[in-house]
Parts: sequence; C-alpha cells; structure tokens
Amino acid sequence: MALQEILRQVEQAGQGEADAINSATAKEVAAILSEGKAEGEQVAADITVETQRKIEQLERQELPAAELEVKRARLDAQRQVLETTRQEALKRLDGLSSSELKQVYQGLLAGVPAGGTLRCRKADAKLLGKLASQDLGEPIDEAGFIIENDEYRLDFRFSTLVERE
Repeated sequence: MALQEILRQVEQAGQGEADAINSATAKEVAAILSEGKAEGEQVAADITVETQRKIEQLERQELPAAELEVKRARLDAQRQVLETTRQEALKRLDGLSSSELKQVYQGLLAGVPAGGTLRCRKADAKLLGKLASQDLGEPIDEAGFIIENDEYRLDFRFSTLVERE
C-alpha cells in the first residue's frame, strides 16, 4: 500500500503541477490575445487616422482644381460670347447703308483735330473726302479710318473701336 500511496501522491503532485502549468498557460494566452487585440485596435485606429488625413488632403487638392476648372469654363464661355458679339458688331457695321455710315463718320470726326492725313477704305474715300478736313492718304483694308501726323495717330477703324468697347 505504501507504493500505491506514493504513486497517488506523485500523481496528485503531477496533477497539481499540470493544473498550475495549464492555468499559467491560459493566463499567458489571455495576456497575449489581449495584447494582440490592443495592438490590432491601435493599428486600425492609426489606419483610420491616416486614411482620414489622406481624404482631407485629397479634398483640399481637388476642390481648388475643380474651382479652377469651373473658372476656366466660365472664362471660355465669356470669351466665346465676347467673340460672337464682336463678330456680330463688325458684321452690322460693315452692313451700314451710306447714310448710316455718313452719320457714324460725322460723329467720329466731330472731336478730331484738323490737320494730318486720313487713311480709309477706297469705298469710303469719296464720303470721307467730303466730311473730313484732312488730306486723304494711302487706303486701308478695314472700315473706319486712321488720322495721323508727326505728333499723333488716331485709330477709328471699326475693328479697333469694337475691341475697345
């Protein structure tokens, strides 16, 4: 019986050690899992923060780019409207009757100083020769006229007048 008692005591001692080892192992596993979970949560939080930062950075970059694109489109539309208006104005000026053209030229010549040389289209030379006090010079290709001398050059071509307005 003494042998059985010794075996039982050894078995109990072994069982106690096994239970202690199992308990320590379970605690260590729980600690490792807890640490891993905490690290995983921290990594997820870091990724979320970094992703949010990148999103905000992209928004800061994209918003000005989009605003610039809108400005370009608006300016292009304005340029097209101005060009269409300019072309229409020149077309209407080129289509003026001789009496309307005479009125326009009289209005333009009203504030012009005397003297100098007047250059105009060949088609307008006769009319402007009657209206202006300046000598007629070399013809130009555009409607309107240019008056020049050594001191000044006054450009009253219709294309120039339309551009100024």
